[in-house]
Parts: sequence; C-alpha cells; structure tokens
Amino acid sequence: MARRNAEYIVKLTTAYPFRLPEDSMVCVYCGESYDDPLMYRKHMDEEHQTFNVRMAFVHCHEGFIKVDCTDLQCRLCAEPFETLDDVAQHLYHKHEQPVDLSFELGMQPFKLGKDKLVCAICKAKSLCLRQLSRHTQSHFLKYTCEACGKSYATITTLKHHIAYSHTGQERICRKCKKTFNSLTEKRDHLSASKRCWSHLCHICGERFLSWTIKQTHLSEVHGAPKRTYVCPECGEVFPDRKKYRVHFKILHTDDNFICTCCGLKFDTKRNLENHRVIHTKEKLFPCPVCSKSFPRKKNLVQHMWIHSELKRFSCTLCNKQFNQRVSWKTHMKSYHPDLADFQGMQNNKAKMVLTVLKNDQ
Repeated sequence: MARRNAEYIVKLTTAYPFRLPEDSMVCVYCGESYDDPLMYRKHMDEEHQTFNVRMAFVHCHEGFIKVDCTDLQCRLCAEPFETLDDVAQHLYHKHEQPVDLSFELGMQPFKLGKDKLVCAICKAKSLCLRQLSRHTQSHFLKYTCEACGKSYATITTLKHHIAYSHTGQERICRKCKKTFNSLTEKRDHLSASKRCWSHLCHICGERFLSWTIKQTHLSEVHGAPKRTYVCPECGEVFPDRKKYRVHFKILHTDDNFICTCCGLKFDTKRNLENHRVIHTKEKLFPCPVCSKSFPRKKNLVQHMWIHSELKRFSCTLCNKQFNQRVSWKTHMKSYHPDLADFQGMQNNKAKMVLTVLKNDQ
C-alpha cells in the first residue's frame, strides 16, 4: 500500500523521483545526471510532463523512493504544499484520489538547494547530497538487529548485516563473498586482492583501498587538480576532506559532543572521552607488567611494546632496533635526518593501508 500511495503522489504532484547512485541526481525516466538540483527540477518540468509512473520504481525493489519536493504542487489544481503529508491529504479529500492515509506514503522527502542542504524532516544540515541521503535514511529505519541493536531501512540490508557481522567466527569479503576463518585472513585477502578494492579510477580502471589513495593517484598519475573544500556556511577553505567535515560538524551543526568541563566540541564520542581525561586525571588502563597506568587505551597499547621482545622498528644504516616508533623516529631525526623523511613517507603509506583494512571491518 505504501508503494501504491507513492505511485499516486508521483503521478499527481510535482514530487520528482530521483536515484542517487553517486553524488549526482539521476533521472528515473531517462537516466540523465545533474549536479544542480535546480537543473534537475527544470529537466523534469520540461522533459517529463508525461511519463510512465511505474518507471520511477524500477530501481527500487525495497524501501522508499527518494523524491525532490522542493517545489511541491498538485498537478490537478496547481495548489502548493510544504510536505508530502499535506499533499496526500489534499489528493484524498479534495480530488477523491485513492490514497490510503492509514498507510505510509512510500517516499523519502528532499528539499534541495544548490549551496545548502537541509533535511526536509528535521532541518539538520548536511555537506553533500550523499550525506543528506544517509541522514534522511535514518528517519526510515524499521528493522533492528536483535544481536547488536543496529537498525536498517529494509529487511534485505538487515540480512546482509547479519550475514557479514554475526556469522560466528567466519568473516566474509563483501566484494567476492569468500569466507575466511579469522579477521586476519580476511585482511590479508583484502590487502592482496585488488579486485576486491572498492574505489575505482574512472580514467585507467585501477582499483584502490580508499578514496584518499584514489584521489592521490588521480592527482599524481593523471594530473587531476587537487580538490579543495569550501564550507557552505562560513566560506573557510580546506585542502583535506576529513578536516572539512569535522569543521562543519562541530561549528555548524548540533550533531557533536560537548565537554561539560570546558565547553569544547568534538565530532565523535570517542574524541570527547579521550579529551575528558585532561580534566578528570583518571588513569583507568594499568600495565599488567609494570606499575604504570595510562589515561587512554591507545597509550597503554603503545606502552606494551616496551615489554615486548619483538623489535618493530629498525634503522637500515646502523642496524639499531627499537620497540617503539617514537624511539625510532627520535634516532632517525638525530642521526639520519635525510633518510628519516623518506622512510617516514613510506611508513605513512603503510599505515594508511592498515587503517583502511581495519576500517573496512
């Protein structure tokens, strides 16, 4: 019934359906792509005054379709409306259309400006259309995993989550569907199997482990200009996407975490907790070998290498070995500063690969 309601509203109003396979709005009728929502609405007005409404739902086998209702009007009488609920009531009561108001409307509403993107439901701000889509999806989560409490919009995505996250000790590669007995085996597979890397260069077809590595490839190999990011609220320019997103989240949204002691804002709860130990002076992570304690778990993990017989870092010139990275870096900067810069670059690349593999889990 939700699907039928959506079909009637798409047919009888200017709620324009669209797909979002990447960062651009794609027309459900002809497949044309638009970066500017205003141009997409103009395209729908001029090219699709008549259409087969069933085509709007071909790509959506489950869940609700996305609709741009920025300029929402009734096609029968041209009366404007603010929300899908209002226009549904109008179609049912004034035009006696068979919209069943006892069921959901089967659509996710979007109100899209070119420069500022705001949730049509709760008015939360977003940096890009993909981020806004993910946020809007959060208002339509109906299926909850009994094992961990995470929620999903469709039963299929819930089943995928269970298959990948709650299958005992087995680990599954999302790309090739191979099964591994441990997380280590899966990470080794991802590190070695390029065809399972999810980021593809559209110029040469090479695959990469992360978006950041792909962007570096585009710049260094294909001469693509390095992208900068301009905050839509204050105009500040960032060369790094992560810093840009953290800035926007902390300064221009309510989706952040505030320290009750000093008022500083943080983008994640973990970063807030790491900061709070400055005020509490708590050291909740004791070393099981010696008497030292640490305020953060990462500090303890780093410290434990002092007690390890394994020397992870070595100097290639004088063969000295070190337990900790900080000791190795101090040695390299003091005795081999030129080589330290080069090896630092190599280690940063290796660290990036390990981080990507870890985050993929």
